[in-house]
Amino acid sequence: MKRTLFTLAFLSFLCGLTGCSIKVTKPILKMMVAGTNKVKAEAAYADSVEKKLNVPYVDGGVSAQVVDIYYAPADVRKDAVLIDIHGGFYVAGKRENNRRFASVFLKEGFDVVLLEYRVNDGVTDVEDELRDCAAALDYLTVHADELGLNPDRMFLTGDSAGGHLALYMAEGTENPAMPIRPAVFKSRGAMLNCPAYDFASFAKVERFSKGARAWFLGPRYENDAWMKSISPRTFIDSYHGPLLVSTCLRDFIRSESVLLKADCDARTSPLTFIDVSSTDKQIGHVHNVTAPDLPESQNVNARMIQFMNECLALD
Repeated sequence: MKRTLFTLAFLSFLCGLTGCSIKVTKPILKMMVAGTNKVKAEAAYADSVEKKLNVPYVDGGVSAQVVDIYYAPADVRKDAVLIDIHGGFYVAGKRENNRRFASVFLKEGFDVVLLEYRVNDGVTDVEDELRDCAAALDYLTVHADELGLNPDRMFLTGDSAGGHLALYMAEGTENPAMPIRPAVFKSRGAMLNCPAYDFASFAKVERFSKGARAWFLGPRYENDAWMKSISPRTFIDSYHGPLLVSTCLRDFIRSESVLLKADCDARTSPLTFIDVSSTDKQIGHVHNVTAPDLPESQNVNARMIQFMNECLALD
């Protein structure tokens, strides 16, 4: 029954984006993201490696302002770090549910940090999520020695809403004029899986009810200047670092990745773009994160590993 409700909610959401007459309301969105707020108990390779869990990155912070750090086995360790920012429509998601995704990179020698942040709850909004990410990245950099991490070989990745947060953080490392940015963190490259990109445009999607928009975008969604100020598209021209973007035919926000590619192409900025053409229903939004064992997911993640290795080879 729960699976049926989730499927109906998800289909309603898709219809709302693609021109169907169904209005996507707050209850529909709540059903859609409900499952992402539950921590999956499934086993993962990450559980077997050395790790530090629930590491706070803000003094006196709340339970969501923590990271989990997983260390690659010594015999394959590359002394490089992948920092993963989960998605969840800005209102949900748990870092622990990306442990299977993290396992792929741990096996290849990359340490992995799973970053948690406060989600939008009507008071906290996307700006606070960005501030949490910036605080976490600076904490990991300042305390890198005691945490056993290399601050000069850190990569960012994020899926869906997390792709927005990751790209904005990467942009901030190169643009001191951005309103929210890490102060000391430096990124070796950013990899985005089915990212939200033109954040400001979400406030204009009429298929979302006002209640739905206020819930997942935050109470300031009608403030155009504010929406643009936290949209990665606003600052894309300031980013010149290595960038990888993956999407797929059944990604319900594929148009965001396509738009990002178009913007990068227009300024002849290097971009590794992966667009999976499979019509398999399993190969959908952030499939390589949620179902990393699928062949198509394995191919995307292998490209991510290749991307990082190529960046490191430049040392």
